[in-house]
Amino acid sequence: MIRSKLSLFVLTTVLVFSQFARAQSKVAVVDFERAVVECAEGKKASDKFNAAMQSKQADLEKRQKEIEDQQKKLQNGVRTLSDTAKADLQKDIDRRTTEFQRLNEDAQKEMQTMRDELLRPIAERASAILNAMAKEQGYTLVIDASNPQSNVIWVNPKNDITAELVKRIDATTPKEPAKTEAPRSTTPAPTATRPATPPPVVPRPATPPANPATPPKKP
Repeated sequence: MIRSKLSLFVLTTVLVFSQFARAQSKVAVVDFERAVVECAEGKKASDKFNAAMQSKQADLEKRQKEIEDQQKKLQNGVRTLSDTAKADLQKDIDRRTTEFQRLNEDAQKEMQTMRDELLRPIAERASAILNAMAKEQGYTLVIDASNPQSNVIWVNPKNDITAELVKRIDATTPKEPAKTEAPRSTTPAPTATRPATPPPVVPRPATPPANPATPPKKP
């Protein structure tokens, strides 16, 4: 009888404590990386990064095609080219391949450094804003869904504060100074010539960029 009363007391205590803990805890989830990239500053940084990335990738793709052209030339001239010509071609392919691999590695490091430099200031400010939000809203725990180690399987949209974080980041972004309108002239302005083609629009990727290019395989 005493053991039964004791077990009932322990069970009741656990249930009450669980309900109390559940009532006191307030959990939120945020996709921190998406918030940094989707805010106004993050979009500008992504556009700048993509422009540089496309330039690097175009140069690497051009060099890769030159290597492939030399490889085809060597393959097609197996029976027609002299041994000296074939040896010179192979040396040129090896030189171009080594240079391509070095440039590819340098481009990856340069792009990663550029990405960090562009997004780090935004991420630091976003982190401070998120901390202030957590204190203001009284969150017990904030989980970063963009962190692969968080093991988040499902998120209730009501607990997702990513959109609110983006809104607060944009609200604290320093406004650009307004452009002052130049005084109007009484003399007619010369007719301007429009550019032949508009500048290309660079899309912003949703995920971090992959390697600029992969080195070609040797024949």
